[in-house]
Amino acid sequence: MGQYTEHWAEYRRGSNRRTLQLLAFVLLLPLIALLGYGVSTVIDGGVQLTAALLLVWLIEFTRRALGASKVPCPRCSTVYMRGRSLVDCPKCGLRMLQDDPT
Repeated sequence: MGQYTEHWAEYRRGSNRRTLQLLAFVLLLPLIALLGYGVSTVIDGGVQLTAALLLVWLIEFTRRALGASKVPCPRCSTVYMRGRSLVDCPKCGLRMLQDDPT
C-alpha cells in the first residue's frame, strides 16, 4: 500500500457520491418544468416563478459541478481543479491518484 492510498480511496468515494448527486440534481429539471407548467395554469405569475426556479437550479448546479471537480492534494493540502490538462498538483507536482511518490 502506498503512502496516499487511503486519501485517494476517500477521494474516489466522495467523487462517486458527488457524481450521483449531480445526476439526481439534473433529474430535478423535468420536475421543475412540470411544476411550472402546473402553476402557470392556476396563477398568472407561473412563468416568472418557473424562471426564478430555473435560475436557482442553474446557480446551484454550477456550484455543485465546480465543487465536484476540486481535488485536495494529500502531500501539500493544495486544493486544485482537475481537468484534461491538469492532473498534477500545481504546487508540489504529485500526480492525481498516485499512491507512492517516487
